[in-house]
Amino acid sequence: MAGFQWAGDLTGAAPVIRTMQVAANCYVGQLLREDANAGGLVEPIAAAAAGPDTTSNIIGICTGVVTSPTWDSTYLGDLATYDTTQATLVANDPKGPALVEVTLLTPTSLIKGPVCKDTLGTAPERKACTTGSSDGLTFVVAAIDTTVSNYSTAYCSKGANRGQYRKITTGATTTQTVLVPFTYDIATGDTFVIVNIREGFAHIDFGTQFQSIDSSPALTSYYYAYVHELNLDLAGKEYAVFSLGSSHLAIGR
Repeated sequence: MAGFQWAGDLTGAAPVIRTMQVAANCYVGQLLREDANAGGLVEPIAAAAAGPDTTSNIIGICTGVVTSPTWDSTYLGDLATYDTTQATLVANDPKGPALVEVTLLTPTSLIKGPVCKDTLGTAPERKACTTGSSDGLTFVVAAIDTTVSNYSTAYCSKGANRGQYRKITTGATTTQTVLVPFTYDIATGDTFVIVNIREGFAHIDFGTQFQSIDSSPALTSYYYAYVHELNLDLAGKEYAVFSLGSSHLAIGR
């Protein structure tokens, strides 16, 4: 399944899955929120509207489509189509409004999701160093979307520091600065993966399909999260395991 997945619970609790009527087109792997305006119960979440977001009551993850599922090659998963006419309701299998399976989220839920540059399947920035440093505190890469001081991460994927993660303390489009140095000198040609997410207490936002964590948002608007694991090792397979802040959830706030 592409997109977000339920990865467990900090308390050891089993997943709770409910069948809910959609209020907009929904895709497997999307985070879903409460619908307040249309005729259904759930719809995809929206990009953060403030820092922190105060508008989304996130209910859970779409983990299955019950009614007339259709494969979508862009979202890499099944689609539930929101219907509002009698003709389409009669044509559905089973007949009636479109339903999806929703795995409910609480503050202790663990969510695993891909880290992508805006859209599902687009890998985060992975850049070669053009200017290194002998103290391991700075390096320069070709221009990227600006990093966010104290909320971005640099991972060395090639070079003497391969496998090491550092929090970026001074963000920029080219020169990246860390407070805790990389263990060894940084050399020209070393490769770094750079994302606007960090382990621990983090500010995050989601890709445009709401099936991934966006790797390079400005984070002027964001969701609170606690990131338990950030893995940037394999290109195209970057992911994070996180819990959402209770203020964003319909259950447990």
